[in-house]
Amino acid sequence: MSRRHNISERSPGIAAALSIKMMLSAAAALWCGAALMLTAAPAQAAEPASGAPAAGAPGAGPEASGSGMAGGGGATVSREAEAGELIRQADAAFGRENYKDARRLYEQALQAGAQGVHLLSRLGLLQSWDGDLGESVESYRAAIKLTPDDLDLRLELGRVLTWKNDLGEAIDLYEGLRTKSPEDPRVLLGLARALGWKRRYAAADAIYVEMEEKRIEPFKAHVGRAELYAWQGNYAQATHLYRDVQRADPGNIDARIGLARVEHWQGLERAARVQINNIVLDHPESRDAKQLQRDIEEALSPRAGADAVRFSDNDSNRVDAETGSATWMLEPQTSLRIAYSAYDAEFRCKDAALCDEVALSPTPDQIVSNRAQFLTAGLNSRLLNPLYFFARIGAAREESFDGQARTIGTLGGSLRWQVGPRLSVSTWGGREPLFDTAVLIDRGIHAFTADVGAEFRFLPAWTLSGSAGYATYSDSNARKSAALAVEWRLPVSHPRITARLDARYRTFGDDKDNGYFDPLRFDSEILTVAVFDDYMRGRVTWRVEASGGRQSFNTGAGASIEAGNNDRVKAFYGSFGVGMGATNRAALEMFYGRSDYALNLATGFTATRTGLSFRYRF
Repeated sequence: MSRRHNISERSPGIAAALSIKMMLSAAAALWCGAALMLTAAPAQAAEPASGAPAAGAPGAGPEASGSGMAGGGGATVSREAEAGELIRQADAAFGRENYKDARRLYEQALQAGAQGVHLLSRLGLLQSWDGDLGESVESYRAAIKLTPDDLDLRLELGRVLTWKNDLGEAIDLYEGLRTKSPEDPRVLLGLARALGWKRRYAAADAIYVEMEEKRIEPFKAHVGRAELYAWQGNYAQATHLYRDVQRADPGNIDARIGLARVEHWQGLERAARVQINNIVLDHPESRDAKQLQRDIEEALSPRAGADAVRFSDNDSNRVDAETGSATWMLEPQTSLRIAYSAYDAEFRCKDAALCDEVALSPTPDQIVSNRAQFLTAGLNSRLLNPLYFFARIGAAREESFDGQARTIGTLGGSLRWQVGPRLSVSTWGGREPLFDTAVLIDRGIHAFTADVGAEFRFLPAWTLSGSAGYATYSDSNARKSAALAVEWRLPVSHPRITARLDARYRTFGDDKDNGYFDPLRFDSEILTVAVFDDYMRGRVTWRVEASGGRQSFNTGAGASIEAGNNDRVKAFYGSFGVGMGATNRAALEMFYGRSDYALNLATGFTATRTGLSFRYRF
C-alpha cells in the first residue's frame, strides 16, 4: 500500500553538504582536541534546521549522514543512517510480500528513532494483519498526528477500530468523515460495516440502499447487504444477494468470497472448500480469500480435548469425571469423535437402604465409593444441505458397592432437518447410562429416551422452541416430558446479552426413590439471562448466567425429597477462557456453576459443578 507521505522520497539539503565540506577542511585542526572534548562532556544533538531533511533519512546521500561531530555528533548521525537503511530494507521486504521481516525491520527503525507517516502507517497495516489491533491503532494515531487531515489514514484507523470492536469510536470517526465527504464510498462502506458489527442492521442497510439508489459502488453495497443477512443467520437471502452480484459481475471477488463464507458458516465444507481454493488460485493476492481458506482448513483439522469436572450436591454425592477425546474429519462434512471418560463417585450413607450392599448396618457417616468408565465413538455428518445426522455407540463399565462390575452397551443419535431459514425440526434419543451419583452407578440405572423438537426464529432477535419426550428406565419406571422456551437476543455487539424463558412439565409413572429424582408431577418456569463476550478475536472469552424462577412437584410417600410448592429457584454459572497461539490453536476454559433447580442433576438436590476444559487443534 503506497502513501503520499514517504520520507524515502526526500533529497538532502544543500546546507548539509556545505557543512560537511567545511567540517572536513577543519578536521586536522580539531583532531588533537577531539579526545579531550569527548571526555570532558557528552556531545549534545543539535536541532535540525527548519525544512532540512533528517540525517540518515531514506533516500538521503552520504553527505546527509556525515561524519565527525557536525550536526550533533557522529553517533546520532550514524543512528539515523541506520534507521534509514532499516526502512529501505523493510520496504523491500514488504514488496516481496515478506511481511514478517518487514514488520520486524519497521519496528527496529522506529526504535532507532525514525519517524514519518510512511513508517507509521505501514507498521500499523502490518500490525493489523497480525491481529495486534491495539498496537495498530496506536501506530495510526501517531501517523495522524503528523498529518491530521489525511483521509486515507483516518479510514485505516476506522477499519482497525472496527476489527478491534471499538465500534462506538469507529462509528463516530466515520460519521465525522461523512460530514466532510458525504458520498465517498470508502466512508459509507466503512460506516455501514461498523454499524452492522454493532448489530444496528437497519441503519447499516439504509446506507447500503442509499448507495445502490445513487449508484455509489452498487456492487459493493449489494455485497454489504448480503453480509448483513449472513450475520443475522438468514443465509438464504444472503446467498440470493451474492448471486445477484455474480450474475451482473461474474468475476466479483467479494461476492465469490461471501458465497464461500456462507457455505462455511452453514457447515457445508465440501462446497466451501472447493470454492475458496478456486478463488485463491484466481486471486493469490487476496488476503480475505487466504484468511477464509485458513479458517476452513482449521475447521477441518484434527482436534483433541481434555475435561475435568467435579459435580456434587447437598446430599453428600460427589463425582469426579475426567474425559479425553480426539476428533478427525473423515471428509469435509463428516467427523469421527472417540472419547474415554472415567467417573470416581462417593456417597455418605445417610439412607441405609441405599448402602445395604456395603454392610449389614451401614452408619450414617460411612462413605462409600465406586467407579465407572465410558468409551464412546460418535459420527457427526451433514448428509445434505438441510440434514444434520449424529450417531454414537459405546460401552460403559460400572462397579457396584460390593466390588462386582458390569458392562452395558450404549447407543444414540439425532437427526435435524433445516426446513427453511427460520425453522428446524429435530429428533434425538438412545440408551443413556446415569453417572450422576455413586448410587446410580452401583445400581446400573440407565434410560431409553426418545424426543422430538422444533425451533422457529419468528423475528431476527426472537426464537421459539419446543420439545416433547418419553423415556423408560431400567428399574421399570417411565417419564413423560414437555418443554417450551422463548429466547431474545439484545441487538448489540459487545457484550452479547440473551434472555430465555423456559417452561417445563414432567411426570413419572412411579416415585421409586431409587437414587434419581422421579416426582409424580413436576412443572417449572425459569428465566435465564446470559452475558458473554470475547476479545482479541476469541483469545479471551467469558460468560455469566443468572437464573431465577419457580418449581413445583409432588412426590410419593417416603420419598427422600419432600414435595415442593412454588419453590424459588436460583442458579448461577460463570466461565472464563483463554486461547493460546496466533490462531487459538489451544484453548483453556474454567467454569463454575451452582443451582437449586431440581432438574439440574439427576438427584434433584442443590448442586455445584466446577471444572476445566482444554482444547487443542493440530
